[in-house]
Amino acid sequence: MTRKILGRMGFRGPEAGWTWPPEPADAVKATRAACLVTPPPGKRVGFAGPGVHTRNGDSIELAFDLPAAGGRVTLAFEGGMERLAVTLDLARRRITLSTSEWNRRQPVASAAVKLARRPTHLLRIDKTAGAGGLVKAADARVQLDGRNVLEARGLNVLPEMGVAVAAAGARVLLRRFVHRGRPTGVPECLHVGGWQMPNRPDIHANLESIFRGLRAAAERGVRLLVTPETSLTGLFPDHRVTRRPRPIAAAERKLRRFIAGLTDAPFLVAGLPIWRPAAGRASKTRYNASRVYDPDGRVLLTAPKIHSCEGGFWHGYRLHEFEIDAAPVCMHICHDGRYPELWTLPIMFGARLVVHPSNGGTIGGSVDAFETRAAAATTTMHAFYLRVNGGGGSSIVGPGKYDNLVAVSDECRRDNPSFPMVGPPGECLLDAEIRLHDAFGYWPGRSFRASEAVARAYLRLYRSLGGGRAAATG
Repeated sequence: MTRKILGRMGFRGPEAGWTWPPEPADAVKATRAACLVTPPPGKRVGFAGPGVHTRNGDSIELAFDLPAAGGRVTLAFEGGMERLAVTLDLARRRITLSTSEWNRRQPVASAAVKLARRPTHLLRIDKTAGAGGLVKAADARVQLDGRNVLEARGLNVLPEMGVAVAAAGARVLLRRFVHRGRPTGVPECLHVGGWQMPNRPDIHANLESIFRGLRAAAERGVRLLVTPETSLTGLFPDHRVTRRPRPIAAAERKLRRFIAGLTDAPFLVAGLPIWRPAAGRASKTRYNASRVYDPDGRVLLTAPKIHSCEGGFWHGYRLHEFEIDAAPVCMHICHDGRYPELWTLPIMFGARLVVHPSNGGTIGGSVDAFETRAAAATTTMHAFYLRVNGGGGSSIVGPGKYDNLVAVSDECRRDNPSFPMVGPPGECLLDAEIRLHDAFGYWPGRSFRASEAVARAYLRLYRSLGGGRAAATG
C-alpha cells in the first residue's frame, strides 16, 4: 500500500496533536506562510507533537529556511521517554542521529554536510521495522534535500511515537511538517459518554433512566455510552431483583427495542445478571455482566465480571475487547480494577480506550481529593479511561501525565453547589470527543518490549485469558 499523508502542520498556531512553545512573542512569530523562530541566546525553541501518532514504516519531514548563518534544527520521533532525533548543526556543518539508548555511544551516527544553494530545505526521517521477532528494532534513514545522508539500524526505540521539532542558535523559518504512512483505520477521534445513575433495586426505574441517558447521548452525538455496573437491576446480589431471570430478560428486550427505534442511537454498555451453564453444575450459574449493544439493539459482546465477584455470582476469567467504529476498546467491571493485567494486556495488543462500569459505593470527600484519584487512573495505561459509577465520581481521563481530566460527573465539578466538597450524586451525562491518536499505550508497550522471552510470555498470557487481537510485533 502506498504511503499517504496522514498529517501536516504549517506552524501557523496550535493544532490537534501539537503543543505551541511558551516562548516570548518575539521568539515565535507565525504568519500565514511560515513561522519565524528566533531562539534566545543559549536556548532552544521546541514544538512538541505528542499526538502525532507515528508507527514503524512512517516518515516525517520538515521544510525550513535559514535566514541567518549557523544554528541548529532538530526533527525527532519522541514519546514515552524515548526519542530518535536528527539534528542539523549549521555552525559545525554536521548532521547527527541520536537516540535515548544510553547503553550505546551517542550520537548513533553522524556525517558532514554541505547545504545546497536553495531557499527552502527539506529534512526527512524514514523509520522502519528492523530485525526481531515479537520485539522489533527500528531502522532509520535520513534525507536532506532529497539526498541520503545518514542510516542507522537496530535502534531500540518504541514502534509508536509522537514527534518534536526544535531550533536553536540562529533564526529559522519553519514552513511545514508532514507525516506520511499507511492508514490504520483507527479514527482520530471518538465521542464517548457515561450515564451516571443511582444504584437501586428497581428494574422499571432503571430502564427509564437508561432511556433518558440514551436520549441525551443521541442529542449530543455520543457514539459510545457507558452505564454503571448492573445498571438494569442495580447491584443487589441477595435481592430478588437480581435473582429472577424472566423480568430481567423482559426488560432487556424493551431496552433493545428502544435502542433500535432511537434516532442517532449510540453504542451502549449496560449491566445485568445473566445465567450460563458451568462445568460440574446441573443448574445454570449467575454472572455479573455488562453487554455492548449496537445502535440497532443487537448484542455485540457479553462481558461477565472477570474477578472479585459478589456472593452468588461467578467469575468470567476472560478479557473483554471490542471495537466502536474501528476504535479498539477494552472493558472490566468495578473491582476488576484491582487487577492491572485486565487493561495492560489489551493495551499491549492495541486497546486505546478502557471502559470501567462500576457500582463501588457513594463518592465523598473533597473535589481536590477526587481529582487527584481520578487523574491517577491512567498512570499504568497511556490510554483513555472512562469510569461510570452508580454512586458518583464518574470521569473521563486522558493518557497525559498532567491536566488529564477530560470530563467529570456533575457532583464532582468545581461549580457544584457543595464545592469545595463533592455534592450528592445523581443522574447526569458526562461526555467528550476524545482524540484517540493521543493514546500510545507507552507503558504496557515498554513492558512487552523488555525481551523476546518477556514478549512471548505476555502473548501466551494474553491468549490464555481470551485476548483476541492479533499479536503486536514491535
